[in-house]
Amino acid sequence: MKTSKAGKRTVGMRGSATAACLLAVASLGYANRACADPPTQTPNTATSPVENPPDWLNQSGVFGDWGGERAALSKDGFDFFGNLQSQTSSITHGGKKRGTATTYQVVVGTTLNLEKLMDIPGADFTLAVSDRFGSNASNLAGTKVIIDSNYGEGENFRLANLSFRQNLLQGRLSYQVGYFPAAAEFDYSPILCSLLNQGFCGHPNSLAADSSGIQNPPGAQMGARVTGFILPDVYLKVGAFEVIPSDYANNAPGFDLGTGGSTGKIYLSELGWNAKLGPQGLVGHYKIGGYYDTSEAPDVVDPAIQRKGRTNGWLSVDQMVYGIGPDASRGLVLFANLTEAGKANEQIESYDSAGFIFLGPFASRPDDILSLGWARSNLNTRVLEAERLMRPNFKYYVAEKYIDLSYRFQLTPWLFITPDIQYLMDPGVFSKAHYSNATAIGGELAIKF
Repeated sequence: MKTSKAGKRTVGMRGSATAACLLAVASLGYANRACADPPTQTPNTATSPVENPPDWLNQSGVFGDWGGERAALSKDGFDFFGNLQSQTSSITHGGKKRGTATTYQVVVGTTLNLEKLMDIPGADFTLAVSDRFGSNASNLAGTKVIIDSNYGEGENFRLANLSFRQNLLQGRLSYQVGYFPAAAEFDYSPILCSLLNQGFCGHPNSLAADSSGIQNPPGAQMGARVTGFILPDVYLKVGAFEVIPSDYANNAPGFDLGTGGSTGKIYLSELGWNAKLGPQGLVGHYKIGGYYDTSEAPDVVDPAIQRKGRTNGWLSVDQMVYGIGPDASRGLVLFANLTEAGKANEQIESYDSAGFIFLGPFASRPDDILSLGWARSNLNTRVLEAERLMRPNFKYYVAEKYIDLSYRFQLTPWLFITPDIQYLMDPGVFSKAHYSNATAIGGELAIKF
């Protein structure tokens, strides 16, 4: 994910990212269980929330049904969502220096059902805003990857989503236009946000780390996306977005909808298979795709040379391999992701990650999530060769590596906490420094409104 110097990432959606996650989970099967910014709440119409309201601990959001008003508004086509998220990490060993950093995010928004409100079939309109503030624990650890995924994308109050979306041909074709994050549409897996390290959350860190063209939630950017299903479970998705790096500077206005400062366009495509395997219909997602950013960027070895165009490609899979119960609502999901970038002007040449997510590891706690991930962020070999020529006696490392272990406790439908421990190997690779391997202990607190 793209980061600013002061602060990064999200308090509310992705198990796990902003209103974009709300739009993503509909096609991701089990993924919505790990999404910290869950879909907008749909009231249970089987019982009247006015006549028989749930008790506070069991209601869907901390603020409940607003005395029945929320359910009534939803029936009319107005759905509201929001969340607060706090992530903390303490560097207890190794790294650049010891210390603790905390980052916060608030997201609020609404989705209007335009089929109900304006008779536009299969259409909705989403408006969301966010605020991020806090500090970056990666500065303490000395790593390029962001340890707490809610840091970055502009540490300020900003527009997170302003977009129109419509499904056509019984869902076989859909499109979205407006301001929304490209990263929430391509190589995006909300289930991975049960891990706090940004190298896992949503998608590999490499896709946005060296490009201002693919923004993560809440980095709303002007663009469009079209998805068509070639087969009932196979889709092709394409998108084009404006690239405006200055929009994500710390002092950037969060509601500037103009194109000033644009450096080019980014074009993305993805071919995917939404699998359901075996008699239990075990859910899986298989994706291959890539992007081309037309912007110029300095050569990684000679910054005086501007190189036009940045490229990256990905191969991604997550698959439930063991399901519990006839509907496999609980079970073990394996994941892996590989990316490969151009060598001209991107610091991260390739990125590899793998691990597992166990949904409902204990029968007594079916909504908890146990997660373990390993990742490797590989330095551009051109940079490595150039540095070795300049300092032949310096002991170089070729990659940062990370291990992230977390357990998400779903305490109520609207409250979860996630203790987390990370082991960060070879920090300093991307800053040409040597720091000892670091341990980060922390966690996340999230509240759904």
